[in-house]
Amino acid sequence: MKDKMSGIYWLGWHLCRFFVFRFCGLKVEGSERLPPEGGVIIASTHTATLDPVILGCSFSRPLTFMAKEELFKFPPFAALIRSLGAFPVKRGEPDRRALRKAISILQQGRCLVIFPEGTRNPNHQLSKPELGFALLAAWSKAPVLPVAIFGSERLMPKGKFLPRPTPLKVKVGELIWFEGDGRRKSIEDFAWKVMEAISLISERPMPEKKEKVSATLDKLERGGHA
Repeated sequence: MKDKMSGIYWLGWHLCRFFVFRFCGLKVEGSERLPPEGGVIIASTHTATLDPVILGCSFSRPLTFMAKEELFKFPPFAALIRSLGAFPVKRGEPDRRALRKAISILQQGRCLVIFPEGTRNPNHQLSKPELGFALLAAWSKAPVLPVAIFGSERLMPKGKFLPRPTPLKVKVGELIWFEGDGRRKSIEDFAWKVMEAISLISERPMPEKKEKVSATLDKLERGGHA
């Protein structure tokens, strides 16, 4: 299915691409690894507020984003970010509505961006992965594309309200398909496999691996498929 997005998305895409390529010298390595069609989960590092903008500018296909529910509290802003391809998700608990929406997006052949660490992580070491993206890969059969963003933490530092020119780079890894049996162990193993790929392309060390299954996954399993 051909990707579709609002005119506002494409207007913002052209304007932002002009800024990041002209003034930030954005370099994208491996963008051809994103398939030209079909559902794909883009799993990216996340160090700064403007990471979704940088990702959107890095690919010619429109991207859809899971965004924290708090961003949708102010109706005018909620309407804007929805038009730019975002939809809300509750953090820290199973959000079956958001999972159903995400699966629908992937089944429509669209690109879905998820930050596996769950929130911004400005530290050099990666955080342990949340398991939502691995669940989606298992349930939707969509491949995962690992991505690393470099330099975005300097684009608009904390306390600043306007971006400033700074060198930016996006590096894209190889597609990874879920091949497990869908049980909790295979889902966790897949999440760590993707984090290892992200660690490799981002040149950031892996987090300490913990074998304990997350409470979120426990709750989802008790409640059944999204």
